[in-house]
Amino acid sequence: MTRLDLTTPAAARQFFETKLRQRQVNKVLHSFPSPRFWTGGAGTPLEARPLGSDAPSCELYVALPFCLTTAPAHCGYCLFPTEAYSNQDQLDVYLDYLAREGELYRERWLELQPRSVFIGGGTPNLLKAHQYPRLLGLIHDLLPALPAATAVTLEGIPQLFSREKLEVMQAHGVTRISMGAQQLDHQLSLLSGRKQQPKHVFQAVEWAAALGLGCNVDLIFGWPQQTMAHLERDLRGLMASGVEHITHYELNVGGATDFALNRREELPGPELVRDMYHLARELLTAGGYEQLTPYDFQKPNRQEQGESFVYEECRRTFDAHDVWGWGYAAISDFPDHRGPRDSPDQPGQNGGSTLMNARTLTAYYAALDAGRLPTEVGYTRTPADLRLSLLFRNLQSLSVDRASYRANFGQDVLEEFPGIWQAAADLGFVTLHDDALRLTPEGAYRVPLIQTALMQARVEELTDAHVAGLKQARQQQAAFQPLQPASSPSAAPS
Repeated sequence: MTRLDLTTPAAARQFFETKLRQRQVNKVLHSFPSPRFWTGGAGTPLEARPLGSDAPSCELYVALPFCLTTAPAHCGYCLFPTEAYSNQDQLDVYLDYLAREGELYRERWLELQPRSVFIGGGTPNLLKAHQYPRLLGLIHDLLPALPAATAVTLEGIPQLFSREKLEVMQAHGVTRISMGAQQLDHQLSLLSGRKQQPKHVFQAVEWAAALGLGCNVDLIFGWPQQTMAHLERDLRGLMASGVEHITHYELNVGGATDFALNRREELPGPELVRDMYHLARELLTAGGYEQLTPYDFQKPNRQEQGESFVYEECRRTFDAHDVWGWGYAAISDFPDHRGPRDSPDQPGQNGGSTLMNARTLTAYYAALDAGRLPTEVGYTRTPADLRLSLLFRNLQSLSVDRASYRANFGQDVLEEFPGIWQAAADLGFVTLHDDALRLTPEGAYRVPLIQTALMQARVEELTDAHVAGLKQARQQQAAFQPLQPASSPSAAPS
């Protein structure tokens, strides 16, 4: 296999330039490496962070798996594991099992104080109003030390928010909602099989504001049949609603989704998608929104509860920070590195691990019925993997902190990937400074491409190891195949 060598600025620049007119795959939403390299046998969260171990700052992610059925399935584009919703009993049963999983963490979590709690899915606002006290009660029961000002976000779709639900959520600790609108244009929404109307979005924003709840609305650009006029109308309408936070991110096209299989010809081309990004950024910043990440824009006068809200996928330093995942297909992440201050002779010798819970309800319930944590797959990182994982998240802050990188890993990020950073600077993606690498507006859009370059060498190594492992498994399987019985003489042809 021929390997790409991106160590020189010329080679890295050629790599970038060959991909500038291709559709991006948005790795901003993911850590490193891809789950396709994860396997079983990586342990459980309690093995990664056992009772009595140091507890770095953390976040808690709580997953609810159910979604309304759509035609096409999975809203046409979604690649996340979900389960089809059919009745309220499913939700009650799931909450029972969520409680059982939580009990397995009780002793460990009693002193845990997450910086934020995010209730995602799936579609958590499928719950009925009377079920939120139980869900939120489970969280507060296991986290009695949780400060009252902690940001607690609940995700949902526009048409399932109601004033009654929002009031109950707020009364039991939710401080903000995150609404996956994706498109405000009704005809474009219908391409995904979703039945929402623009009025549902604006009504939920109005109710949240009246109750003093924080509110975020997600929109996707690069959608099938979307034009610049669609994008501008949606953004201007959403800004006029007064919502304080807008996440505007690029469509990922992949897997066996309807958009990937049946609507590729209807997708805006890569150059138009790039223009959409820059138009959106201009509209939002001119409208008084501050850009926090490549895709997050927030009114600067909004004071989050206790100023403690943390954007789940964003890191502004390289200090250790855990994510505890609770529920179906939830992902836990435990970076475990020692910087020079902890081990002067061998900095960064531990990479930590990332773990995912069972991705089917059958497997999730079966594990808990057996009295064990429902971890299904995971990955034990090398120090190089950890540096890439945290660098991916740090890029989302629009600036890479060189001092923090050195403090945690004993080397300079600019010196570790010199050819890539110099090529990125030459192309106008970043500016190089003594204290930081700062993304330009074009660099913010090109974060997925920068990440692709940074991980290229390591992905090649992982792919080789993955292929070799598959080959070895096939050879071992073949070696244990029973011999076929010889044909009976009577069955031989005459």
